[in-house]
Amino acid sequence: MTQQKTKKYEFQSEVKQLLNILVYSLYKNKEVFLRELVSNAVDALNKVQFEIMTNKEVEDKDAELRIDISVNKTNSTLIIEDSGVGMDREELIENIGTIAHSGTADFLKKLVEAKDKEQVDLIGKFGVGFYSSFMVAEKIHIHTKSFHKESPAYLWKSRGDADYTIAETVKKKRGTRIEIFLKKEEKEFLDKFSIKNILAKYSKFVPFPVYLENEKIEAVEAIWTQPKSSLKKKDYIDFFKFFENTQEEPETYLHLSSDAPVQFNAILYIPKTSIEQYGLFKPEPGVDLFSRKVLIQKGSKDIIPDYLRFVKGVIDSEDIPLNISRETIQNNIKINKISKYILKKLLAHLKTMKEKDREKYLRIWGNFQRNLKEGIASDFENKEKISPLLLFHSSKYPKKEYTDLNDYSKRMEKSQKEIFYISGLDLETMEKNPALEAFKQKDLEVLYLDDPLDEFVIEHLREYKGKSFKLAESADIKVDKKKEQDKDYLKGLAGLVSYLKNTYGEKVADVKVSNRLVDSPCLLVHAADGPSVQMEKIFKMTNKDYKFAKKVLEINPDNALIQGMVRLHGQKPLAKDLKLLALQLLDNMLLREGVIEEIDDIVPRIQEIMLQAVKKATPAAKPKKKSG
Repeated sequence: MTQQKTKKYEFQSEVKQLLNILVYSLYKNKEVFLRELVSNAVDALNKVQFEIMTNKEVEDKDAELRIDISVNKTNSTLIIEDSGVGMDREELIENIGTIAHSGTADFLKKLVEAKDKEQVDLIGKFGVGFYSSFMVAEKIHIHTKSFHKESPAYLWKSRGDADYTIAETVKKKRGTRIEIFLKKEEKEFLDKFSIKNILAKYSKFVPFPVYLENEKIEAVEAIWTQPKSSLKKKDYIDFFKFFENTQEEPETYLHLSSDAPVQFNAILYIPKTSIEQYGLFKPEPGVDLFSRKVLIQKGSKDIIPDYLRFVKGVIDSEDIPLNISRETIQNNIKINKISKYILKKLLAHLKTMKEKDREKYLRIWGNFQRNLKEGIASDFENKEKISPLLLFHSSKYPKKEYTDLNDYSKRMEKSQKEIFYISGLDLETMEKNPALEAFKQKDLEVLYLDDPLDEFVIEHLREYKGKSFKLAESADIKVDKKKEQDKDYLKGLAGLVSYLKNTYGEKVADVKVSNRLVDSPCLLVHAADGPSVQMEKIFKMTNKDYKFAKKVLEINPDNALIQGMVRLHGQKPLAKDLKLLALQLLDNMLLREGVIEEIDDIVPRIQEIMLQAVKKATPAAKPKKKSG
């Protein structure tokens, strides 16, 4: 090799500080240096491709545009070479000797201020381009030749300290060859399998062929950059299978492209299955953020809200710098605009599917309903867009069919001001709830909430299209079934109510005559705006000292049992049988709700009531007279 006019240069002061930190500090994510070098090579190839199309005078005009990666285990060297635009002396000084991007000062500040534990993941979140190579390099040599005709080739050398040298050299082909002489402890980057994994992780969509030891790395096209009209359903499915390393097809997909106000392309997928619904673990976000087809954030938490973590895919924007910091991503105006646009389109896509492809949407709902419900609680800004996606069972569709809030509101009577609901463990139990009797008689629809999350959703929604939500078991519900009662009976009924209040004491908040019951003898109702019994059970599970709220017992004046108790109270107000019936009446309701606490008293009482029933049904035989 012939070298001429060797000249020493000093690094810019910021570069010195950066190199000192990189060389003498330890970082977990050192592999990112290869991503940075491949990205630089892609930029160089893009530039020379433009020059070839616009400039007739280009060195090696017919050379293949490619990236070559190889290793020399004898001298522990990793080589990355491209046939790109190359550099002359001035460009070497400008591109390698100085740092131009504005994020460097912030990066250096973070490195200096961070504690050891925090430093581990800084590299890769900020990205530091070519300089990240000094995390693994003893020294680096750059052989480069510009695309300009007759331009000499140059050799750049540095050990990552205060200075570097540039000398003329001999290089036959246009482009740049970077030789990284690895530190003794970094020999893993000589392993072909390790290099292949790093390329697959960060650079599997680069637009130029990459060769590793002359073996072409499997080319995967970044289909998100292509026009939708040029892609078929199979293209989207094949890409999903590759991207997710699965044989399962996605349930649905959404291809988005935008040029204004921010340029980006995206393909989003909703898978057919959910690991999370089985309670195994909470998965990491599934949408990766790319810049110019190069990964900059795996599973971005900043562009897709956490409740949509089941969504898979890619978002790529040339407007996002490759070296953007984690903090800058969170506060970047362009990122925020992309995020809002994508969320709007994704929720609209689900809404359209619910309306036009019910069967497919039901499968999505079956897998990811809890995520959407989580969104109601966590995304105040978009809860009105999420709420039409919610599905419920109801008294109108008790056989496991679904309705939604929009359809419910369309069926409401004009005079109806509230959306009624009840909660329970299953549809069958809720269907038998005495609180529904008057609603069914008046053909008023009630939503059935059979998921513990549903009540939290209702609590956060508060209302839908101006209609507030109301628990059907609330004490202040006005669903009267008008029926004239005999005055004497009403007087006796009032006496029984007073008796029951005295008998129950502090076990109930009150005893009232019901205007809503049709068949059942009684019903426990909740204080206005109080929690349902299902919600109270959750409170009890999280706090064993929680005390169930006292409820109001409503009795049905038209029920035969209540009528019999009214007569018994009028005839024998102190009868033992009356007290047994009164206590059992309340405990039956507590048993139905599953909140009974004095279980030891119930069994003997039931047995006593059974004994009294047997005695009345089979009077004791009269003793026989003695003969004689």
